[in-house]
Amino acid sequence: MKLGTSYFGNRWLNHAEADLKEIKAAHCDWVLHTYDEVDLRFNQENLKAITALSHKLGLKVYFSPWAVGGIFGGESLSAFTGYHPDACQLLSNGERTPHACPAHPEFRAYMKRWIEAACAAGGDVLFWDEPHLWIAAWEGLKERKDVYSVGSKYAQQLWAKRHKKPLPKTHTPEVDEFREWLLYDFLKWATETAKKVRPSVKNAVCLLPHLDKWPNSLWEKVAALDSVDIFATDPYWKGIPTASAVKHPMEGFVDLFAGRLVDLGRRHRKETQIWLQLFALRKADHKDVDKAIAMFEAAGVTNIGAWGYRACGAFSNIASQDADGLWKRLCGHYARLKKSGARKRG
Repeated sequence: MKLGTSYFGNRWLNHAEADLKEIKAAHCDWVLHTYDEVDLRFNQENLKAITALSHKLGLKVYFSPWAVGGIFGGESLSAFTGYHPDACQLLSNGERTPHACPAHPEFRAYMKRWIEAACAAGGDVLFWDEPHLWIAAWEGLKERKDVYSVGSKYAQQLWAKRHKKPLPKTHTPEVDEFREWLLYDFLKWATETAKKVRPSVKNAVCLLPHLDKWPNSLWEKVAALDSVDIFATDPYWKGIPTASAVKHPMEGFVDLFAGRLVDLGRRHRKETQIWLQLFALRKADHKDVDKAIAMFEAAGVTNIGAWGYRACGAFSNIASQDADGLWKRLCGHYARLKKSGARKRG
């Protein structure tokens, strides 16, 4: 069993060293360091140093493009979209969003810089976290009928070349296929580019679990890519209080996607990884973590990540209640999982 956690909110090396020692003591094999636009512009040397500290402790290092361009998951903001308005996604009603278009050449050039920096810092795995087009709920907005992202004007030109007609203003099967293609084509480009920059680096792609989109052709296509080494998902059952994210009962969601993930990994011969919600939980919800881990074990998951270190206590809007207590609870589970794995190997 491989175990890990995300780590963010700190770039002081002395504090990072102490925290990483605690992460290692929690039986983690790897740590995910977020690498956002601020890091790319101001903190590349500190990211190298933090990576070196992680490696010295025997931790593999994942790097996530944390909210870069606004198209990945993460509690960070994008400056790219302010500097490159023509590379932003447009909605079907003509509104511009503060989210980059994954097809736009300016954004891909920026992401190549990110890939080069993450590889130069010594990252072992590039973790492509929750790539998505504009989602109303994530902006704290209600869904509006037939209002959706159609990519940038550049992406709309790609549509016109493919379909020989203007992009429709309402949802159609062709529109949904094109929106999926925008994500797939970007992930194919990004993971293949990473391998060209440093052939030894691994790519992990974490796709969102959608109950209403199954069978999910994007999952199948991405998992089939030769440039993808690890396939992941994150069935977080409770949303963030500041956004109108959908909440799910654990049964029929967490266990369902754990099973789907393991099945997909077996069919496509990929390492699979599932993420555990450790943020935005009330103290009364702490027992849900026990239930989720039991579901992961029952499904046969062999790589678990927690989001995130000390239950995200560094960010008040997503911190769990009694964050330190919840972290200790996770550490107990991780110790048990490692002990159980050692017995099986013996």
